[in-house]
Amino acid sequence: MTIATIFEFRDFLRIVGSDLDPTLDLALRSASAEVRHYLGFDPEEPDPDMVIACCLLAQTHVDAGSPDDQNHRREAAHRLLRPHRLDTGIAGA
Repeated sequence: MTIATIFEFRDFLRIVGSDLDPTLDLALRSASAEVRHYLGFDPEEPDPDMVIACCLLAQTHVDAGSPDDQNHRREAAHRLLRPHRLDTGIAGA
């Protein structure tokens, strides 16, 4: 299961029609795996921040943007996901 649906991702990219769905689905599956890995768990009911982060990460797979654009998208996705992470790497005292 993907974090964002194909319909949400098409809306995010402003794509009308389903011609690109196989490519979009592949990008969504990859982005969803990245979201799960970053969070450290599989969200049962993703909140809107997780959905947008997934769309941003999937966009890095389907958009021919510059490396800087792709890095900005990935950083924005990580900022949205950071509050939801299980393992922040900060040990308690």
